[in-house]
Amino acid sequence: MTTLVYQEQEHAGDPSLDAYEAALRRSIEDEEKKQLNLATVLIGQKEGNKIRGKEPELWIEGDSTEVTTFQKATTVAVWTISALLFADATSHMVNNWDPLVGGFVVGFTILFSDLFSGIFHWAVDNYGSLKTPILGSIIHSFQGHHSAPWTITYRPFFNNVYKIALPCLVFLSMVLISTWGTGNWEAQLAAIVFFNMQILGQEFHKLSHMIKTPPLISKLQKMGILLSKKNHLAHHTSPHDSRYCIVTGHMNGILDSSNFFRHLEKVVYRLTGDEPNCWKLKPEMKTNILAGKFD
Repeated sequence: MTTLVYQEQEHAGDPSLDAYEAALRRSIEDEEKKQLNLATVLIGQKEGNKIRGKEPELWIEGDSTEVTTFQKATTVAVWTISALLFADATSHMVNNWDPLVGGFVVGFTILFSDLFSGIFHWAVDNYGSLKTPILGSIIHSFQGHHSAPWTITYRPFFNNVYKIALPCLVFLSMVLISTWGTGNWEAQLAAIVFFNMQILGQEFHKLSHMIKTPPLISKLQKMGILLSKKNHLAHHTSPHDSRYCIVTGHMNGILDSSNFFRHLEKVVYRLTGDEPNCWKLKPEMKTNILAGKFD
């Protein structure tokens, strides 16, 4: 079971998945209406404020929902390097307008982080498998997530983000080595925000799958500061061809309305002959897109 297509076929009509999506839609319409009893019966068990599938479904041998020392160390190392970079960056802010520039850098980088998360999410959802070098386990996790979206809610923070934190640690280390003491604080600040947003984006993604979230999180989701349940829900409708951005979700509207990913899929197909998984789930997409019909 190494591709999205097989997973979709095997789990088509899965009653627990259908119930999960129905319950999530109800929570979006009115979170204050505590219509959780029926969802509990349909989906499985109720734990505190979360309703989940009966069990997490783990697709990779050796995977678990347990937190390990390695997972913690990887993420904390990213934070440590980020703190060092931030200290060096702020030490070189000498002009009165530097904080204003810094605010612009942070805001722009958050939007770029959301854009990047969408492109990365699209790529791993639609291409590759467990056998793909380097990214195989990440690809497999993202594709398997469509079959059992509740599994992510079982993962504690460090277990959920460490696979993203590991490459971020490598790249942030390179930034630290190449920019330390150079006074290039704008690049340092952008790197801090970008890589930490990729890590936190995975946690924001998890929060968007929880039926009930803490009041503060729910408020931030409704304000559009965090990825909202409503924004992300559309992605979990087959063929999973939209709403790929998972940091804030702000870029989803632009990318989807412009058919950005459909154009990208057409380019990839012309160059490599590879069909994205969303085409395999909805074959008419291929005919329409190759004919220039994107709507």
